[in-house]
Amino acid sequence: MHRDHPLVGQVYDAAGEQPVDPATVAEATAKARFVILGERHDNPDHHALQAWLVQAMTAQGRTPALAFEMIDQSQTPALEAYLNDHPDDATGLGPAVTWEERGWPAWSTYQPIAAAALQADLPILAANPTPEETRTVGRQGFAALDADRVAALGLDTPLPAAQRDRLLTELREGHCNLMPKEAMGPMANVQRLRDAVMADTLIAGAREQDRGAVLIAGGGHARADRAVPWYLRQRLDNPDVVVVRFLEVRPEVTDPAAYLPDQPDAAPRAFDYVWFTPANERGDPCADLKKRMEGHGD
Repeated sequence: MHRDHPLVGQVYDAAGEQPVDPATVAEATAKARFVILGERHDNPDHHALQAWLVQAMTAQGRTPALAFEMIDQSQTPALEAYLNDHPDDATGLGPAVTWEERGWPAWSTYQPIAAAALQADLPILAANPTPEETRTVGRQGFAALDADRVAALGLDTPLPAAQRDRLLTELREGHCNLMPKEAMGPMANVQRLRDAVMADTLIAGAREQDRGAVLIAGGGHARADRAVPWYLRQRLDNPDVVVVRFLEVRPEVTDPAAYLPDQPDAAPRAFDYVWFTPANERGDPCADLKKRMEGHGD
C-alpha cells in the first residue's frame, strides 16, 4: 500500500535531521559493533532490506553474529543441530525451529536474511528468552528469577519513570485500549525481560572472535531509549550501537521527522535511521482482539 508515497525508499538520519542515501546506512552498520534492525514483522519489504544490509556488512568484511527475536533459547539445540547438518541451506531453517507453527509470518519472507548470513558463515543465534522464563516473569515478576540472573541482565535497574509510563501507554494502545493502563504491568515486565535477554545474546555473540552482532527484531525492541540498546548501555561502557527502524509510510504524513516518537528531555534518540517502506495491507487487529476478549467473557 502507498507505494507512490514520496517517502517510500527514503532514509532519514534522526541525528542530522536530514535524508541520507542507503549507502550511508550500510557504511554505518558495517562499522558498528552492535546493529539493531527494527521491523514490522509482517512486512516483506522490511525483511528484504534487512537482508540487503546484512549482505552489505559482510561485503565489507564484517562477520557479525546474527540473532533473531523469533527464535527462543529453548530452540537452541534444534537450531544448532540444523546448522550443523545444513550449514549452507536456509530453506529448512524455519521449519527446523517451528517458525510458522509458533505464529511468525511466512519463513519465506525471512529466509533471505538467513541465506545472507549462511553465505558469509555467520553464526545464527536464538535471542528470545525461553517460554518458561517468559511465563514465570509474566505471572510473578522479576522476583521469581534468581537474583544473580536479574542483576546480570540489568533488570535490577528500573526504567526511567517517563519511559516506563510510555511503555505502559504503548502496550495499552497495542491492545487497542481494551484494558486499563494499570493492567499492563506484567506485559511491561515481559517486554523488559525480552529486551534484556536479547541484549545479553548480542553481548555474548559479539564477544566470540570480537565479531559484533546484529539483531532482527520488532520495532519496539529496537528503541534505544528503553529497549535492547538501553540494556546494552546498562552493561557496557559506551557500546557502539546503530539502530535502523523500518517504518511504514502513512498517507497523510510526508514529514519524516513526524514519524519519530516524542522524547522526554535528555532521553536518547529512539532510532538512528528511519527507512521508509510501503505499508502492508492488513485487517483490523483491534476488531479481532475485541471479539476474542468478548468471547472470553462469555
